Amino acid sequence: MSGDNEWIQVGDLAEGISENLLPHSNELAGKTITLYFEDGSVCRYVFQDNQHLEWHDISGQAGSDGDSELYRATSLRNGIYFFDYVKHSQGATSVTIVLDFNSNAATYLEGRLPTREESRKDLFTRVNEGISLTGVKARFLAGSINQDFSPDTKRHPATSELVGKRVRYVYSKTEAYEHIYLNHKFYTWHCLSGIEKGLADTDRCHYYKIEDNLYFFVWREKIVPTLGVVLIDTDQMKTTGKLFGYESNDFGKLTNVAIGAYADLLNITSYE
Repeated sequence: MSGDNEWIQVGDLAEGISENLLPHSNELAGKTITLYFEDGSVCRYVFQDNQHLEWHDISGQAGSDGDSELYRATSLRNGIYFFDYVKHSQGATSVTIVLDFNSNAATYLEGRLPTREESRKDLFTRVNEGISLTGVKARFLAGSINQDFSPDTKRHPATSELVGKRVRYVYSKTEAYEHIYLNHKFYTWHCLSGIEKGLADTDRCHYYKIEDNLYFFVWREKIVPTLGVVLIDTDQMKTTGKLFGYESNDFGKLTNVAIGAYADLLNITSYE
């Protein structure tokens, strides 16, 4: 880094952070899965092969739709899949779903990037208006796999089990970051090596527990519009996930890049 202002779009990160990816899983290919969500919506996913899916909103609600998209799926543990696609029919929107066949539960995340105009709203204005510092939006839904959602449906709960941990993530020979999990709303990231070396920030985040020592972690950056989504397995010390953002500063093209890292626990701080 030669200066203080070298913030870059996700597209510039793509090449350097894909070395330690988890292999793409073919295990969803040929399957049809219906997800019943807590808000009453129902969506059917037809995995035509290991790259192409069709999704159909079959809720019967106004605005119901569907489309065909490319998807990527990975699996850190048997019976649990992380799959992701861009919802091109709805602008700068992506969908990530954790399918947990071990408990018949699903956690759905729909993320939307801000437009150029939305991104121009400065932080001081956002504070005065009482809105989130980041223009990146995230909507979470609990779901049930292939059966109606009910009061007995298992949910992946919010968790604070990562809070206090400082973890180094190595994405490639050149790219490494550390995360400091501060509390249930915020974490700090810091680039240790690579194209963003020396950059750091504290951003809004969300934590869900999928199984023991397996976490669904989502962050929303405020400087450069970025949605980060990962599964973190602290038994294997491995992650799988994606970064969603713009390829360039003209906001004209999306980048939805797969990421994966090896993790090292650096220390734990107790706030009690």
